[in-house]
Amino acid sequence: MGIMLAPGEIHVWRLELKAAPSELVRYRQQLSPGEYQRAERYATELLRLRAIVARGAIRTLLGRYLDQPPASIRFDYNPFGKPRLSDSPPDSGLVFNMAHSGDRALLAVSRDVALGVDLEPWRPLKNLEGLAERCLAPSELRYWNALPEPERHRVFFDFWTAKEAFVKAVGRGLAWGLERCELSFGSPPRLVALPEGCGNPEDWSLWQLDIAANTSAALCVEAHAAVLRVFDFSH
Repeated sequence: MGIMLAPGEIHVWRLELKAAPSELVRYRQQLSPGEYQRAERYATELLRLRAIVARGAIRTLLGRYLDQPPASIRFDYNPFGKPRLSDSPPDSGLVFNMAHSGDRALLAVSRDVALGVDLEPWRPLKNLEGLAERCLAPSELRYWNALPEPERHRVFFDFWTAKEAFVKAVGRGLAWGLERCELSFGSPPRLVALPEGCGNPEDWSLWQLDIAANTSAALCVEAHAAVLRVFDFSH
């Protein structure tokens, strides 16, 4: 059964990277040889299974949007590893982006728009202050330093996921620098300054996503009049 995607819509799918043995067999059969080899390089069986489920679920969902068998889908990657459907220009046609951490994942899908998505479970970090100084713009760092101590850990992950969603949307690696985009965390959060060549902040939309307890997640889209719809994927 196909999935309809109306003009101007962004679909975000919440996935749990757990599947029954029969589903794992099906997902393995859908993967390309390269995808399967990359999954097999993970250090533990749990990580290998999560990688297979993630790639299989991507193919299953994209196959429904494209109305074609999941195993027939082919991908290309830009020099920084951002995927797109083969034979399609960057950020044109059906576009997607995925993030996964632990046993959860997100898949964002739209048409003819740059988008990126990220999620991070809250976890202890060594030298949190040093990381903040490296990743946050000066105005963000002043805001962060003024927060009560118990809030800083959570808000750092909110900043991190929003910035990484933007970096993934423009198709650049983390080495490009998270501090190169500047956020204002109101309700909703918004981009207020961008690196040269990334357009105007007003042309971008940013959402914080409700995924799970103790988890930050964000979606960034180069569109200012988009409609967001969130779904739960069932294997």
